[in-house]
Amino acid sequence: MHGVGLCDEWPLIAYPDHLVDGAFEYELEASMVLCVEALVSPEGGDFSIKLKDQVLITDAGFENLTTYPFDPALMGA
Repeated sequence: MHGVGLCDEWPLIAYPDHLVDGAFEYELEASMVLCVEALVSPEGGDFSIKLKDQVLITDAGFENLTTYPFDPALMGA
């Protein structure tokens, strides 16, 4: 996940193997918007697909702001 904005997409919630000590240490707060994404590709494949939703952090949790559905073919249907 990463933030939406003009400055390095902070806050960044990286996979543990991509973590940089001391970088992007922010707490998630209400009214932040994050991109939640997955880069999907077959193992050893020569292509990938990035699927991404934008979510608004709220006091009660989150709200998915993405309204356009993913193509069923991209979802394995």
